[in-house]
Amino acid sequence: MKTIIHKKLYRFLCLILAVTVLACDAETEVDKTFEEILAAQPTIESFSPGSAPIQGLVTITGTNLNFVTKAYIGDVQAEIYSRENAKIMIIKVPANAVAGILKLTTDSGKVAVSTENLTITYPVPVITSDFPETKIVNENITITGTNLGVVTRIAFGTVDGIIESQDDRTIIVKTPNTGPSPLTVRFGYNTLAGEVFETLSENFTIDIPTPEVTGFPKAVIKGSPVVIGGTDMNLVTSVLFGTTPITAPTVTPTSVTFDAPASLPTGFYPITLVYGDGMQVVSDPVAYINRDVQTYFNFEAQGMEVITAGLAAQITANQLNGTVAQPPFPNSTNYHHLKMLSPTANGSSIAYMRFSFATNTTWKTVFDNGAFNNNPVLHFWLNTNNTTPTLKLYATSTVSKKLVHYNTNGEWKLVAVRLRDVFPTVTASDFVSGNYFRMNYLTDNQANVPLEMNADWFIITDEVLTGVGAIDLTNSFN
Repeated sequence: MKTIIHKKLYRFLCLILAVTVLACDAETEVDKTFEEILAAQPTIESFSPGSAPIQGLVTITGTNLNFVTKAYIGDVQAEIYSRENAKIMIIKVPANAVAGILKLTTDSGKVAVSTENLTITYPVPVITSDFPETKIVNENITITGTNLGVVTRIAFGTVDGIIESQDDRTIIVKTPNTGPSPLTVRFGYNTLAGEVFETLSENFTIDIPTPEVTGFPKAVIKGSPVVIGGTDMNLVTSVLFGTTPITAPTVTPTSVTFDAPASLPTGFYPITLVYGDGMQVVSDPVAYINRDVQTYFNFEAQGMEVITAGLAAQITANQLNGTVAQPPFPNSTNYHHLKMLSPTANGSSIAYMRFSFATNTTWKTVFDNGAFNNNPVLHFWLNTNNTTPTLKLYATSTVSKKLVHYNTNGEWKLVAVRLRDVFPTVTASDFVSGNYFRMNYLTDNQANVPLEMNADWFIITDEVLTGVGAIDLTNSFN
């Protein structure tokens, strides 16, 4: 037991001794408070060299230099390049410095000044390499010569190139995304009289390729990011959605990503990508749906498993895609194509789409109190290809309404149906008890007349999307 106590006492004494030694080495008394230590007065005893070039290094010796937070040459702040210890620190002469005393300050308001001025010299840079006539935007140019460390910038017209690396003999600068070409390229450096420029080229051309867009979106949905893919997309400097500037789009070599402005109403807007000196790539008008959208069915993620053929002898086509073009939006490659012949003895040939609650539980909420602001509006694309089938919409197994002999005249129509208005007696509990929402396609006693249905993108919003061309057929269902 005594051995353990002796060992602990020995370790404690060693710790006290170590703290004392370190405190003595730092020339700081251990009985000072933390605030008193930070408030120590720095001093400047000497500096060297007495004459330094701009961008050169000056070594300062003194005391309490470890508490210095800012350094000045005259009134110009200098970079604290490194700290050796409490007695030695190194500062870098800024490009705009002029001769003056050295001044050091701390966060506690202490100030130390030198007794003598630092003399500043201004080396003149000399460029010995040839400057190219043209370069691709964002391509590096290597410049060689002497005294290049004092060069402050390489200006391409009115825009500075990005200096990737720099020393006394070499500068590597990246051509900026600017124009129009040809333009003058100059390099700047400081003299006692201020910054001066010399010309590197009077007819330099920056080759700015046109960003190649692989495809603009056909539709933009509220809350979903807009992603535009392509090549050279990092050359895009700004984006407009309609006439509204986009704040801080994300730009990479292969894409431009942004959120559509929340203030714009549902409608059609072109997307403009600006690059170079105001050059543009402009899309056709894009559908923007600034509403909360619940997608219930499309034929990209779901297939023919939800389609029941009915009396197959009277159906000649029940498949993905037909002879009509794709719906205008959203982006898609598949739609449902159905072709029916004359009715059978029971008076109709039927195929239907059934939206099961088992596969999409959000159907259960359609008639809930407050859902979709109490105005659920079913939308879907429809193209009857100049035929006149009948649609029969079921809210429950016993409650349905018909849209009789409807013809889209060979075009895709975005049909809208206000569900609470077309089914005014259906309650949330009635709807759920039915366990499905269904749409039948009927020949409806049209003998010997081939009928066709093409349909896609069944969604619900809280308003009729008239801004993107939706047609309200609520009152046509009987």
